[in-house]
Amino acid sequence: MQEICCKRFTGEELSVKALQMVLKGKGRRGPTSVFVAFNGEVDGLLRGRVFHLHDGEIVERSEEIAVNTLIGYANFVGIAGAHADVVVSNWSDSCESVEKYQEFFPTVVKEVVGYAIRNFVTYRISGETPGAIIAFNYPGRATDYDADVLRGLAVVIGSVFTISDQMRETEKAFIYTIEALARACEAAEEDTGKHILRVNRYAGALAANMGLPADYVEVITYSAQMHDVGKIKVPAAILLKEGPLDERELGVIRMHPVYGEQILGDSPRLRIAREIALSHHENWDGSGYPNGLRGEDIPLSGRIVKLADVYDALRSRRSYKPPLCHAEAIGVFRDGDHRIDPRNHFDPNLLTIFFKIEHMFEHIYDSFAGENL
Repeated sequence: MQEICCKRFTGEELSVKALQMVLKGKGRRGPTSVFVAFNGEVDGLLRGRVFHLHDGEIVERSEEIAVNTLIGYANFVGIAGAHADVVVSNWSDSCESVEKYQEFFPTVVKEVVGYAIRNFVTYRISGETPGAIIAFNYPGRATDYDADVLRGLAVVIGSVFTISDQMRETEKAFIYTIEALARACEAAEEDTGKHILRVNRYAGALAANMGLPADYVEVITYSAQMHDVGKIKVPAAILLKEGPLDERELGVIRMHPVYGEQILGDSPRLRIAREIALSHHENWDGSGYPNGLRGEDIPLSGRIVKLADVYDALRSRRSYKPPLCHAEAIGVFRDGDHRIDPRNHFDPNLLTIFFKIEHMFEHIYDSFAGENL
């Protein structure tokens, strides 16, 4: 349970973990298939997947299927109308043949199980999201012992789903908080809100097309918006100044990556955001700031967000420049301009990926056109 609670899992992953935890082990008596499902909030259908097991290991899982709990299958699912939380059934106790026994089961379940059902045990999953767990085809007869094991499995699954729901609410609050902080840092500049959302999307697109793990793509997609959090300590007169900055003003604004790292602190959840804030102005050739990092010494997250940030800056109106169209921005990434040297400023691998998916950047930018954020 501790291993499960310390990670973020999807509902399907939680089911797999619980099944393996309770049923795993050669020689352990167990079913060949298990249907884990929960009541839908809107339609009331029991929705879930069938997991096929061999020696307690998950060898295959079905697509999501739905069962109507109100028509004809109350005793089967152990939900609507069933008087007991647990049902143990063997074909020989209720039917004259295995073939006749199949009439008790929804067609969709029989199709997914894929073979004649000879027995089953079902147990109701209670909690904020009620459901059921149904185990099919124990060796020999299904017994009260099997029901006890399934009861334990149902308790585990019900608990982890409740914990998962609570974790999702906490995650929503976390994301909302960092979005609010990012918006506050952008408030002094033009295009309030849209810039940070676009940079999130660009960074996620780059990370996904690099083949990076899904968890990393998710984290960088919300962490990228924190890249300029340190600007909250930079005077608005400098941020909004029309024309070039003098040396003193440049020195002040080049401190915002350091300020950003300080503001984000040392929370493990903000590690990627902290990397981004500190390193998104570093250049591939070592000519960037604040630390003059070079090449792969620059954190990957910083390299990704640097490219995303520069694209959006080129496309956006600023106090010191007009916006560029997509084609003009791509031209800068190919040939450079008076400020940007693409071959020396960007990770060459990232630049190659960018040119392959630059149409996605254009779509992301255009998708925010006219929105009032």
